[in-house]
Amino acid sequence: MRPVRPSLQSAADRAVSTLVFAAALLVDATTSAASLLWRALGDVARRLHSAWRRGKGSASELSGPAKRFATGPLRAFLLGRRTGRSVVLTLSSPVLALATAWWVGSTVGYESLVASVRGTWFGTDPALAVFAAVGALLLLAAASAAANSGVLPTTLLVSAPVFGAALTRYGTTVTYAWGAEVVSLPSAVGFAVVIGVGVGAPIAVVGFCLGFLTRRAAVAIRRPSDTDAGSA
Repeated sequence: MRPVRPSLQSAADRAVSTLVFAAALLVDATTSAASLLWRALGDVARRLHSAWRRGKGSASELSGPAKRFATGPLRAFLLGRRTGRSVVLTLSSPVLALATAWWVGSTVGYESLVASVRGTWFGTDPALAVFAAVGALLLLAAASAAANSGVLPTTLLVSAPVFGAALTRYGTTVTYAWGAEVVSLPSAVGFAVVIGVGVGAPIAVVGFCLGFLTRRAAVAIRRPSDTDAGSA
């Protein structure tokens, strides 16, 4: 009969070697993904800066009221009053989308998320978490509008969590009339883009309007008080 102890030790050694190899692969994959993400964010930042400089150069060729409108209210409405904040909001969007996808995938799950949204939409089983999530997105859009007043960065920021939540459809099994199939990555990304634009953009616009009106009201209230203080 073969000795049991050497066999167990050999199996344990192989298991440890396999774990070490898997950990090394995981660390290498994580490092590569982080490096790719960092390079992608840097490329996006450079492209945004280049586009901003080109737009600024084109706007400088205008004259009169058109130039004042393009470089003033229109620019503030679309891109924001502060370029630095707009860039930060834009670069924060993919990070927020990935964080939301990780949280939903690791805690709630795509099937539970769909059931909660469907029950809330049709009123058959309303979920308080869905209302809280929509309210949080509205507050996020309002805060972005009040602080920066840029509809494009605000829309990207608010649509990012919706995109991330919808991205958890990847790898799930979906049943169609012709049968069931596993959702591929391209299909999940396309679905997430549609949901992000169709759901996130309206929420962003509503929240942006609320934040814009709040900022206008605060400015209108502050001006009379400043005038009264100066006259006193």
